[in-house]
Amino acid sequence: MLVIRFGLMLLLSTLVLLISCQKGTAPKSATALEPGSPALEQLYQEGRAAYQASHFDEAAGIFERVVEVDPQHLNALINWGAALSGGNKPEAALPKYQQALSRDPNNAAALYNLGVAYQRLGQHAEAIEQYDRAIALNQAMLTPALQRYLKRQRPKLQETQINVPSPPPPSR
Repeated sequence: MLVIRFGLMLLLSTLVLLISCQKGTAPKSATALEPGSPALEQLYQEGRAAYQASHFDEAAGIFERVVEVDPQHLNALINWGAALSGGNKPEAALPKYQQALSRDPNNAAALYNLGVAYQRLGQHAEAIEQYDRAIALNQAMLTPALQRYLKRQRPKLQETQINVPSPPPPSR
């Protein structure tokens, strides 16, 4: 009788342990990854941290997951493109920015990052056009590094007779 009781208690303990282990792992991977959820925002922030640490492939994967869950997450879409571009895949970034701009044609961050991708591809006329559009929407986009790039590239493009648009007048 004592052996049967011990066996039953051991069986019950094993079942409780199994159930608690299953409860501990399943919800974390399956819960609350839905548009607007805190878990999705946390995942987005993890992508930003990976990007800032120059872990571009990891960041791209995270942003891709965020966009899969919430296709309307415009910042994740733009940052997905930035991670691809930063990871030496600027041609893969172009469709991400174009998709973002199809949703919001006046998104200065998407325009600026599109310019970065074109610059990395050596398509300087296209880069300058996107940079000019971004600067027209948000003067803060005109960083010292971008000023130096534009100062260097505009004369080169004019020498090759490429029609480069004039920069927009400063807004006041």
